[in-house]
Amino acid sequence: MRLTIKALGWTIILLWIFTLALPVSVAFSLMKLAEGRNLGIQEPTFMLSNGNISISMPIYVNNTGFYDISEAGVKIRIGKADKTIVTLYRDLPNIPAGQMVNTSCILTASLTDFFQKDCTLLTEDANLNVNAALHFRVAYAIAFNVAQNFSTRWGAPFHNLTYILAYDGATHTFSFSISFNNHAFFPLSGPFEIRLYNSSNYEIGKTSLYLDVPSGEFFQETVDVAVDPLGVTNRVLIRMFFADLHVLETEWILP
Repeated sequence: MRLTIKALGWTIILLWIFTLALPVSVAFSLMKLAEGRNLGIQEPTFMLSNGNISISMPIYVNNTGFYDISEAGVKIRIGKADKTIVTLYRDLPNIPAGQMVNTSCILTASLTDFFQKDCTLLTEDANLNVNAALHFRVAYAIAFNVAQNFSTRWGAPFHNLTYILAYDGATHTFSFSISFNNHAFFPLSGPFEIRLYNSSNYEIGKTSLYLDVPSGEFFQETVDVAVDPLGVTNRVLIRMFFADLHVLETEWILP
């Protein structure tokens, strides 16, 4: 009985030693990670592929600590001012003690979803805020987060979108001159549609053209829109669409 009690006492002492030593050794491991730039998130770059925006963010972790890094993941929040436009998350592989991971974490968001959250990004340049948070566990037990903030410049694909509209009552045709600068990092390729409505929100005419505008290029073109003369009112509502995106809605008054 005495031997059993003595063994139990030693077990309890060892457990207490382990319990007290673990936080100290984990803290020391984190200090080794922090020194010498062993852990970092670098500035992201944006790409366009198959109608999706891809965000490539280089990440490096040199696990110089004593414990494996597990449950690692990256969460990226992209916003403008106080508005969140998109939030993305990706898991990373475990990083054993003494090993290094140097990779580009690629996350993808739908281009349509991106612009639906803030349609002004179609026509206005902006400064976007990027918050990247790296989450992981040390010794499979204690969770930590490392965050990095970036500011990146967004170029609008339809920057300075302007139009000149004239109506020929003899031919019942609107002459529509449109121009813009493609400030986006990607080319604009796809159908662009112009729809005209009267003051009763009845569609009186529409036309479409195919855009192929490289990044950084200026676009200008004039098209004619034949309309139903019986539906024309002194106020005309103009709606412009690119693919499935609602680009602009404005009103024009006949002189």
